[in-house]
This record gives sequence, structure tokens and C-alpha cells, in this order.
Amino acid sequence: MSRPDIGTLRGAASLNDESYLDFVEGLRGFNLGVMVPRLVRSADALGGAMAQDTPPATASDLFHKLDTVPAAQLARRMMRSTQMMMWRGAGQSYRKIADDLGGWLDATERAAPALLRIDPDFAYPDYIRQQDIHLQPGSYQDDALAGFVYHYGSKIFFTGGNDDDHLHRAMAEWCPIEGEPTLILDIGCGIGQSTTAMKQRFPNAEVHGIDVAEPMLRYAHGRAQDMGLDVHFSQQSAAQTDFADNSVDGVLSMILFHELPRETAEGVVREMARILRPGATMTIIDFPHIPPEELSGRHCMRLFDSWYNGEPFAPGFVYSDFTALLRQHFDDVDDNYRPAATSTGALQIRVCRKAS
Repeated sequence: MSRPDIGTLRGAASLNDESYLDFVEGLRGFNLGVMVPRLVRSADALGGAMAQDTPPATASDLFHKLDTVPAAQLARRMMRSTQMMMWRGAGQSYRKIADDLGGWLDATERAAPALLRIDPDFAYPDYIRQQDIHLQPGSYQDDALAGFVYHYGSKIFFTGGNDDDHLHRAMAEWCPIEGEPTLILDIGCGIGQSTTAMKQRFPNAEVHGIDVAEPMLRYAHGRAQDMGLDVHFSQQSAAQTDFADNSVDGVLSMILFHELPRETAEGVVREMARILRPGATMTIIDFPHIPPEELSGRHCMRLFDSWYNGEPFAPGFVYSDFTALLRQHFDDVDDNYRPAATSTGALQIRVCRKAS
């Protein structure tokens, strides 16, 4: 018998599986709380010393210099290992109950077929197959159980701190959407946690989530149905949607743009400028800009994600002047938006408002 659900997360196949995944979560928590801060402090100290080097040291030089620091070695090894352990553990567990999970997906689709649109002719963009995103085997599109696996993996990623979606609900509250919106769009919605959060905030609005990955959308739809929320999900690229000009009252993009190549990101910004109604906003929650020459711990963390955690486009995003791109299409861009009494952690909020 499978384990009880954890909030909206489907339980593991057995107590043994749940116990293993709980161990991985604890190990990740130890690494984030103890070892990673040591890595960052070491990198900041070494970076300060290397800033005087001639010729100038690079962030890559600093990253490899950390190979001589035992605490940094251990932190990086644990980041990579816990990431692989969580995907392997969740994937193996859910495959044991794959028939039950597939039946649940089918049942929720039969119950509300109008709320899920999958394009049988959809062509996946080349970039999505470049690597398994975040090391998840099969990435988000090639494993029918990807949504289930991703959800359990994200539980471990947040070390249990988002079991009730409270982080996504908080981020939905950050969006400066005014009045009574009628149409809201969540781009790169994944399993729909931010999409359902927007529906909970604006119950009278028509809320849509779009993504390119079919398995994630099927899971997002089923999950929303279990939550009693009528949310629309459809398989579309955010760079080319079927929404009408000037029709959308608010757009949310949560940690999407650093996963995209530059030309795709440009297409998404251009498309959002087309479909937003005059006066409406797009809220982008993502990594902040990092100068390429910066020698710091946070820079080393972004390089680690790129080289060892399946995020090949992250450096290009953080190095670029993304705000300048936004200002090519929006007259009003706040690249340091701060909701009242809110800590955004390592993320930056950029808010773009379409001219009235």
C-alpha cells in the first residue's frame, strides 16, 4: 500500500521509500545549512584575495581554486549527490505504482477535459533536450511520471519548507496585479503550483498555465482538480501563444528565464508585451544579475548549477543585462521590486508594466 499524501503531493510507494527520501531531505538540509555557507564564505575570502591577481582572475579560476578547500569539496559533492539521490528515489518509488498514478491522471482528465489542452503535433524546442533539466532523468518531457517525480523532488529541494505550497502562494501575492483581473497567465508553469496559487488569490479570474512539457501539464491539471480549482492548462511555448493582443491582465514568470537560451527569452518578452493589456504587469521572479568579473560565492553557485546541475543557460542569463531587454519592450520596468515586509532570498523580482 502506498504512503499517505503529503499535502497535494502523492505519497511514496512504501514506507521504505518514504524513509529513504526523508533521509535525502535531511542530508540536503544539513548541506544547505552547514556546508554550503562554508563554501560561500571560502569563495568570498578567496575571491577577495584573487581580485588583485595579474592577469585578472576569473570566476572559473575561483571555482577551481575551491577544489583545494575540503569544506567546499564536500559541499559540492553533497549538492550533486543529493540531487541524484532524490530523483532516483522518487522515480523508482513512483514506477512501482505507475498504473495507479496513470489511472488517476486519466480520471482527472475525463472529469474536466476542457481545462487541459495537449497539442499532439507540438514540436519540443531543441534547447529542452540539451540536458536533463536539474538532472531529472528524462527531463520534464520524456517521462510520463515527470510531474510526480518533480513534485517529490521539489519537496526535498525546499527541505519540506513548501509542502503546502506556501512559498508559491507568497510569490503569487508579490505580483502587483490591481483591481479585478479577468485573465491571468502563468508561463513555464511546470506542475502548476504558482498557477493554482494565482487562482486562490483571484478566484473570479480565468487563470491559465502554459508549459512545453506534456507530463508536467497532465500532473498540474490533475493536482488542480484534486484541489477543487478550475485552472486552464495548455501545451504552448511562451514565445508563441494563442492569446489575443492586449487580452491578459497579469503575467507571472517564476524561475523560468534562466532556463532559456537568449533568443528564446527575447521571444518570450516580445510575446508577453503583445498579449498584455495596456496598464497590465508581468512579474518575473528569477536570479539577479551577476557581473561576469565578480569573484564571489554566489557566482560559484551559479557556475555549479550550470556545470553540474543541468542549467546550461543560467550563466548567460545572470551575466546579461536582462533589464535592458525588458526595457526594449516595456516603458516601465522596476528591476528591484520589493513587496512590503518580504524577503526574496536569492531571487530578484522584476516588474514590467505595459504603457496605458
